[in-house]
Amino acid sequence: MGLAKRKVCIIGGGVGGLTLALSLQQRGIPCRVFEKYDHFQHHRTGFLIWSYAIKILQELDVSVHEFGAPLEFFEVFGRKAQPISRMPIGAVSREHGAESYEMNRRSLMQAMSEMVGDDLQAGKSCVAVDSSDSGAQVTFEDGSVYEADVVIGCDGAHSVVRKWVQPAAQLNVFNAGGWIGVMDQHPAALKPNCHMDFWEPSIKAGVADIGNGQARWYVGMNGRVPDKSSPIKTQILDAVPVLPDVLQQCLDATPESEMVEVVGADLPPLDPWFKGRVLMLGDAAHATSPYAGMGACSAIADADCLAKLFSETDDWSHVFQAFQDERKPAADAIVKDSRKSLNLSTGRSLLKNWIRDWGLEHIPEKQMHQVVEDMVTGQ
Repeated sequence: MGLAKRKVCIIGGGVGGLTLALSLQQRGIPCRVFEKYDHFQHHRTGFLIWSYAIKILQELDVSVHEFGAPLEFFEVFGRKAQPISRMPIGAVSREHGAESYEMNRRSLMQAMSEMVGDDLQAGKSCVAVDSSDSGAQVTFEDGSVYEADVVIGCDGAHSVVRKWVQPAAQLNVFNAGGWIGVMDQHPAALKPNCHMDFWEPSIKAGVADIGNGQARWYVGMNGRVPDKSSPIKTQILDAVPVLPDVLQQCLDATPESEMVEVVGADLPPLDPWFKGRVLMLGDAAHATSPYAGMGACSAIADADCLAKLFSETDDWSHVFQAFQDERKPAADAIVKDSRKSLNLSTGRSLLKNWIRDWGLEHIPEKQMHQVVEDMVTGQ
């Protein structure tokens, strides 16, 4: 059983791992990515990538415009599916140097994987990691072993790497979940370059234009999780108090076999994010509840920061500590804010929902600009 030697070993070929690989390649730093799946997931999903993360992808020559659509307006609808807010995402994003995009996740991941090229190996499932004074070691399900100077865990919310770095850490799983999907048509009720978000009692649902004649949609339930024994569309129709026409159009156009189940969860703040020569980033270090693409954007920012630090010094211990010092405050804030925002948008209290809706309807223009600016810049 041979052992290969590379500077950086990356576990996980998701958005964080692929961004890190491209960032390291751009800086001439040897790396190898191992992804447990030997194929792209059958289901297509989408996500929102804010301006600050889009700039990072563009600097890596990722053609984001081929896999998504610039987001011009984020429209919020309240407790009775009535319009309450229209956020000028496009205008504020352009003020900060790049559009924000609604993306087809699978198409983007395929393109980034092709860009990484031979430094990506699929079908290699990590089962254990270890570290010594001389290097780090990864053991795979097939019994093979790989050695590197350092190992970076980009293996998501259910991270194997985290079990070694922080063995006591446990995901905080919510009594909340739902479904997401991508459809190969544009719903008639959805404007181009627009995202429609519905904040009804115990429900957050959304539909967004992702370009190329496609749209993405989702339904999240607060206080309920998907029931595998019941038809998905029946559960959605039962859970959504006021079914918007645009969501009905999405349900009509999406087979249940193409609807991807999700369950809400996040991580309590972890410290440290590393142990020996092994470090975590993205959801492995700071999994966040699903809200407005915050987790994906945070992973992209993590990867960019880590690659820049590696380009400055070969002292991996300095890099790991500097990375955590720089990224942990922002990442912890995103986890906290995502949970707060999810609770706000799916609140069960009719009074609190009325107050929320009234507040968004009457928010001053300057304050709205600041809210949007905080999202598009990752602040």
